[in-house]
Amino acid sequence: MAETRPELTRRPEAPPPPPWALVGAEALQSQPGRVRAALTGGMGSGKTTVAELLRAFGAELIDFDGLAREALAPETPGWAQALELFGPKAKKPDNSLDRARLAEIIFKKPDLRKALEAIVHPLTWELMGRRLAELQASPLVIIDVPLLFEANLNSLFRPVIVCFASWETQYQRLRSRDPNRSRGLTKKMLQSQLPFSEKIRQADVVINNDGSLIDLIRRAKDLWLMIKDYPGPAKTI
Repeated sequence: MAETRPELTRRPEAPPPPPWALVGAEALQSQPGRVRAALTGGMGSGKTTVAELLRAFGAELIDFDGLAREALAPETPGWAQALELFGPKAKKPDNSLDRARLAEIIFKKPDLRKALEAIVHPLTWELMGRRLAELQASPLVIIDVPLLFEANLNSLFRPVIVCFASWETQYQRLRSRDPNRSRGLTKKMLQSQLPFSEKIRQADVVINNDGSLIDLIRRAKDLWLMIKDYPGPAKTI
């Protein structure tokens, strides 16, 4: 059974969103019969699986990671800016960016990570706005935003859904996903994220994914039923 948490008000302590995120922000407002929910979590939290389950149940899904790849596709302005930042060695033979190489660099050099995000986030937000306009008539749209809190975008969405997993679970999932990645880099990747305690504090719904896939499917179905009729009290499921 879902455990009810105190109802949350708008997060007054949340930093204001960046100026580029205010363009088209009114399209993100949820109302009865027309919900625009943000889904976030952390590496290895199972957020992508939750997103796909919600889509299987009938929600429309906008994937920020997919849009970010589109924003950095070869010969685009974002691609050119990224190459200017990282140099020609960031390219693969097919002219696409070497995402694995970039990931290793930015997790070692936070300043470069911030510089890349300053390029990618506004471009991705613009693409999201276009996709959202195409889904204007859809009653439920889930926007999967990995860096929702880190980019100060959370105040623009309600409900905000956080997919949670313990640090140990995240670590083991990342290690099994890429066993060639060093243990030290895996830990650095996890340490670079905003702590889950802060994300949960500002969430409207928390979905716990420390258990089995069967448990997650059940919780995702509960989540689907809950947010269809949003607004409602904040919950942990």
